Parts: sequence; structure tokens; C-alpha cells
Amino acid sequence: MKEFTPLRVAEALPDRASQAVNGTITRLDRMHAFAGVLGLGLIAFLAIEPTYNWLLLLLSGLTALAADNIVRMHPQARFQRLDDTALFLFVPVLFTLGAGLFLKQVVGGTAGAGLGILTIPAYWLILWAEYQSVDRRSGHFILGRGILNAATYIIAFLFFATIYDFDLSLVTASFAAGIVSLLLGIEVVREEAMDTTRTIAYALAIGLLLAEAAWVTHFLPLEGSSAAVFLLLAFYLMTGLMHNYLGDRLSLRTGSEFATVAGAGLALVILSRSYL
Repeated sequence: MKEFTPLRVAEALPDRASQAVNGTITRLDRMHAFAGVLGLGLIAFLAIEPTYNWLLLLLSGLTALAADNIVRMHPQARFQRLDDTALFLFVPVLFTLGAGLFLKQVVGGTAGAGLGILTIPAYWLILWAEYQSVDRRSGHFILGRGILNAATYIIAFLFFATIYDFDLSLVTASFAAGIVSLLLGIEVVREEAMDTTRTIAYALAIGLLLAEAAWVTHFLPLEGSSAAVFLLLAFYLMTGLMHNYLGDRLSLRTGSEFATVAGAGLALVILSRSYL
């Protein structure tokens, strides 16, 4: 018995190592496959004429399923209910909608379809970042959160630019900007690991403030891309202050830094609008 037990342990160690490696390969394979399928699907949506809006909605649903599958594969995941992964789905789904609408409506034509190829690595990065954000103790957690935060601001600009390209009414544009900011705000504030109700409440405050900012653009010499940049700066300011406040990191210096960046950006937008 004394000789048999060490042998069993020695045999078990390679098996466990093999299982861990196989699990990692399986996760990476799925990320590659999901990113490729979603990216090619978006390219098809951009290339097909006439436009089939249902295809973009279908892709959004597939994106949600892919992201849900990826985060549930994490070894530290404790997701049991269907809605447990809801907060991990906002960025992937909104990226699908934002990139699809922006490349179709704002860029358009073969250029939009050509740029669609860039969504494949973008999908992979977003799915990888969502996976890493499951475990706050992970060595890649900070990098994953950084990627998701960057993606959030890029998606915000895609939506804001599309909203103004549609030439919507003031009320409709303000409402749309508020909804987009609300949904993206959830991604920013969820990092503080609050319960779902508080997360949505703070994100709602961000959405209301951005809806007001969109309303203000009607009274400023801004339109199109310049108005979209203005909203992006406002979104950056609101989410940055909210994020630091919830993390007990907000100070006069921090607030001044955010205000300075936003103010300098706004000044550049107005100057470029006036002289270019």
C-alpha cells in the first residue's frame, strides 16, 4: 500500500496537468471560433445590399450567447442562473450594434465592409477581456478591465457618431444618447463589484447626465462628428468621476485632472469647428 499510493499520485499529476492544458486550449479555440464567426457575420451584414436589419439583431443575439458561454467556462465562475452573466454581455453586444451601424451608415460602401475585417481581432480581445474580468484575483484582471474600458469609450463614440449621422430630432437624439450611456455606464461601474441594483442606479445617473449633454449640443456650434466627440468627452468625464467616487479615490486633484482633460478636448473641438 505504501508503494501503490505514491504511484497513483505520480500518475494523477500528469493527468491533471493535461486536463488544465486541454481546458486552456479549448477556451482559446472557442474564442478564436466565436471571434471569426461574429466578425464574418458582421462583414456579411455590411456587404449585403439591400440592408437586412434583422441580420444585425441576429448577430447581437449570437454575440450574447458567445460571451455567455466564454465567461461561464472560467474555472472561478459561479454562475447558476440564466441572468447571472448579464453584466458581462453589454460590451460585446453593444460593440456588435455600434460597429455595425457605424460602418454601415457613417462609413458605408465597400470601405465599411473592408473595415469590418478589423472586428475579428476586436471581438477576440473583448471576449478574452470579459473572461479575465470574471476573477478579480487573476493576474490578467487589470489588463482585461483596461481593454473593456477602452472598448467602452470606442463603442460610445461609434454610437454617438451614428446618432448624429441619422439627423434625429433633438428629443430622439437625447434619448438615444442617454440609453447608450446608461448601458455602457453599467460596464464602467460594475468593476466596483456592487450588487446589480446599485450598478444600474449609478449607470442610470450617467445616462441622464449624457442625455442632458446631448440636449445641450443643440445650443452649441456643434454637429456631426464634433458633437459626437463632445458627448464622448462628457461621457469620459461622468464615468471617470463616478468610477473614482465609487472606489473612494475621488479627490480634488483627481476631479481637476478629469475636468482639465474634458475641458481641453472641448476647446479643441470648438476651435477645430470654427477654423477648419
